[in-house]
Amino acid sequence: MRKMTPTKVLIAVTFLLAASLASAQHCRKIDIDKSSGFCTVPDPKLTPGEMDASLACVSNTERPRSVTTAEKNSILAAYGYPASTKKSTGEFDHWYPHWMGGMDTQENIWFEPHAGTFGSLAKDKVELLLWRKVCVNKTMTLDQAKAAYLKGWTKLFPQR
Repeated sequence: MRKMTPTKVLIAVTFLLAASLASAQHCRKIDIDKSSGFCTVPDPKLTPGEMDASLACVSNTERPRSVTTAEKNSILAAYGYPASTKKSTGEFDHWYPHWMGGMDTQENIWFEPHAGTFGSLAKDKVELLLWRKVCVNKTMTLDQAKAAYLKGWTKLFPQR
């Protein structure tokens, strides 16, 4: 493993700080993950969400995801991320989850960082939990899952 020079460390820290500040400008203080400084929800003006409930529980095989590079770059720009943002630091995620009938449109896709307690990987666990309840076990309706999710998905995160 190569050692990072102090200059490279400073550049990396500056990049993360700039990305965090850009993200934090787009959400309420209560929606900021204290462990990373990133928003846990998208800006409702930029990503209000769009879904078609008739597509709920349709598999990704039958309904593959489709977001172009141009759309991804537009989303980064709208959120104030630098063009040099490493896409590997997060994911272009559906606000209304794909399984819920979330659409592959800019109204429903945002760049969600992996970093933090409530980063994209944590949200994926909550989405899987809700999917199981609605689509597999049928112990919850789609409307109930959507309401719980919108009330605050971070509250649904499994406690460790």
